[in-house]
Amino acid sequence: MNDEATRRQWREHKRKWRAANRERNREIDRETYYRNRESINAKRKELRVLFAEWRQTLKTAEAPSATGLAQ
Repeated sequence: MNDEATRRQWREHKRKWRAANRERNREIDRETYYRNRESINAKRKELRVLFAEWRQTLKTAEAPSATGLAQ
């Protein structure tokens, strides 16, 4: 899977297999989620913190412009 054409072929093969084997695909996804849920939840927590920080920067950036309009 070194080149892009091979990657595309493999993705297409997996897509077709998942469509043909929906129940097994669901089982695999569930197993993978539970095996990796600690890291998944840690990443979610990190993203929530980053989003909250970003939102705070927006609020502080809007505050001076809002007072500037009132003058």
